[in-house]
Amino acid sequence: MTGPLTALLAEVAAGTPTVAEMARNTGLSTDVLRAGLDHLVRTGRLQATNLPIGCPPSGCGGCGAAGGCGVAEGGNSLVTLSLTRR
Repeated sequence: MTGPLTALLAEVAAGTPTVAEMARNTGLSTDVLRAGLDHLVRTGRLQATNLPIGCPPSGCGGCGAAGGCGVAEGGNSLVTLSLTRR
């Protein structure tokens, strides 16, 4: 049996693109996964980088990330996570 952080790191290493997909793969809640991601970023195990994209002129309807980025609702932008070397 592995812990949630181990499962989360395996998902990041495998390139799982979203927290929702990580939740489906691991059986962990999105809240647990987000807390784990925050912890791994704070401890330097993951590096978070905001993607340098802007919203298209046509708004969310013309965006490939429509409904997933949260920018339109005042949330955060899209972020990539990278494993750091130890």
